[in-house]
Amino acid sequence: MTERKQRFLRRILTYYTLKRRESKWIIDYWLRNDSKLERVHFVQNAMFAPKAIIITTYGFDADPFLFKKGEVKTTDPEKAYHDIRLTDEDVYIELNFQGMMMDDEYLSLLEENPFRPEVAVEPKLVDAAMNFIAATVNRQEEERLVRLIDEALDARDKNRFQSLSDELRIIRSQL
Repeated sequence: MTERKQRFLRRILTYYTLKRRESKWIIDYWLRNDSKLERVHFVQNAMFAPKAIIITTYGFDADPFLFKKGEVKTTDPEKAYHDIRLTDEDVYIELNFQGMMMDDEYLSLLEENPFRPEVAVEPKLVDAAMNFIAATVNRQEEERLVRLIDEALDARDKNRFQSLSDELRIIRSQL
């Protein structure tokens, strides 16, 4: 896994320009220290983690750099660099670059963020949404069947008319 992270980070440094050049110091440090790189986790929504860094390249609309440890946040990469060097803690990285969600190598390194809060949806809302979807699908099916019935009438196709009318009755009974 460390080798894959190294290959990916080298590619980022080669093909992208970081908005804060000091961010390169951090990446270079990880590339030289396997034990530190093992503690790096690529995630989305890194700010939910206890220790997080957001690094952004040009071409992506986001803050250039942000470091968070506990409740303290800073935009100073130097502080992050020294903290990473002096501590042995996991760090959660959000790396923003153009095309990141289509980059297979990045997506293979992306981990589930264990600190991202679960979004709880009330069962009543789930039921209401499911009912709305079912009603919408039924209405669309009703419109389709009415159109096909009109075509069957125009073609004077009694069997097709009868079968489509039976389907329409079933759909209307579900509305």
